[in-house]
Amino acid sequence: MPGLNPLPQNRSLITSILDTAWSPVAKFRLLSGGVSPNHLLEGADNIVGQRECIACGNCVDNCPVVLRDEQRIDLQAHRTSLHLEEIVEDNCLRCYTCIRVCPQVDPHLKLFAAKHRFPEKIIHWWMAFGYLILAPTGIAINHFSHMWTEQFVTWVSFFHKLGAIVWLLSPILFFIFDRKHFNRTMSAVFSLGKKDWEWWKQAFRGVFKKGEWPFQGEYNSGQKYWYMVVLGTMLILGVTGIVRWIWEPTMAVNTLNTFILIHIIFAYVIDINFAYHFGRKILSRALIRYRNYRHISELVFLDDDNQNEKLAKGAQAVTAQSSQKVSM
Repeated sequence: MPGLNPLPQNRSLITSILDTAWSPVAKFRLLSGGVSPNHLLEGADNIVGQRECIACGNCVDNCPVVLRDEQRIDLQAHRTSLHLEEIVEDNCLRCYTCIRVCPQVDPHLKLFAAKHRFPEKIIHWWMAFGYLILAPTGIAINHFSHMWTEQFVTWVSFFHKLGAIVWLLSPILFFIFDRKHFNRTMSAVFSLGKKDWEWWKQAFRGVFKKGEWPFQGEYNSGQKYWYMVVLGTMLILGVTGIVRWIWEPTMAVNTLNTFILIHIIFAYVIDINFAYHFGRKILSRALIRYRNYRHISELVFLDDDNQNEKLAKGAQAVTAQSSQKVSM
């Protein structure tokens, strides 16, 4: 019913839908009142079927899983919320972009979906902010401090420690502000088994020879590895950094150098993994979007001669089919 707010009586159901790695937009569309009145002519509420999926394709075009695996889907029958479920299956990343762009999902449900993982996303960017302070200041202290004045090195060291505090607080803040999703993430990341070994075998085969890539959904084995690297390096860098920060004046030189070496090694580990993570999540998607844009541009802006030639061939084919039908 239009105007009905399904949140109070269905909050647990809606939360369960959002926490399941499965495309949620079709279910959210059914919980909504239909197409927004802003998109309808007067009296459209009386039209039978106007609350069915209108196959606008917004959810399909904006889904990162479709963008990665299928690239672009132009067949109209496949540009629906239900077909999106068939394409994505359990590879859903729970980004809720499909809900945000669907014209048939009610605004309050869109807002609920946007808020559902909001603390988790804020912590993600908080952690990235801390790392982006840590990495350049750490590299600067390690490689270029001998070239600078003591006062400037002191300032760089201050910002390095500030970035360390921000970065190390990330899991604590995640636990405080969103304990449910913190527990969900930790249980998923540390649930290792036979499937993870199979995933890595398939991934290595995919690198060296053409073949089907392994499961790419939420908390696949590659993501588990990334989370473990972050948490592991966070622990080691935190301990070695605190030891160097507090007890450096009282430690023996050899012991201090050992802590510094361990700190530098694991700093390189997180730096290399972060560079890959950045490229995989941002640059690769931008490249795919660019390729799709070029493909569409080539289809739209064909040379006139080629276009006329194709139209002529199409007309000849239609004429030939018509002649065969008449002769029969």
